[in-house]
Amino acid sequence: MNGLCKVVLLTLCLMGFSTVGIRAQSIIGKWKQVSAKTYCTPDAVKNSHGHMQEVMDMPKVNAVDEFKSDHSLVETITTGTSSTSTSGTWKMVGKTVTITIAGRPPMDGTVSDTGSSLIYTIQMPKTEHQQVIKREWTFEKV
Repeated sequence: MNGLCKVVLLTLCLMGFSTVGIRAQSIIGKWKQVSAKTYCTPDAVKNSHGHMQEVMDMPKVNAVDEFKSDHSLVETITTGTSSTSTSGTWKMVGKTVTITIAGRPPMDGTVSDTGSSLIYTIQMPKTEHQQVIKREWTFEKV
């Protein structure tokens, strides 16, 4: 095998290996929230006198988030017969997605997918009186 063939073969092998495991779905599209959880610190649970648990379900919200290809975002929350939409922007670097909605601080979270589901997790900033470690929302593709 000549030198050029070896270089081409090596390049093709490296390109093939660099794509192994890259199967992540795009977040572009509409996603319906199916659950939300709050994770509490052990101290918060211990000091809550039974009011807190390590993992707690957040109240069910009928929310659909639409991540558009132009990096805009529309979140629609429906309560009974009325809907409220809020718009913002999103950007993704690796698995970190930053969501910015007017009037709220930007949220940096990591995204993982399990096929037709998308899980968005934010780590809460550490404070002296921290009770919540992280929050996690699970969405299904609409």
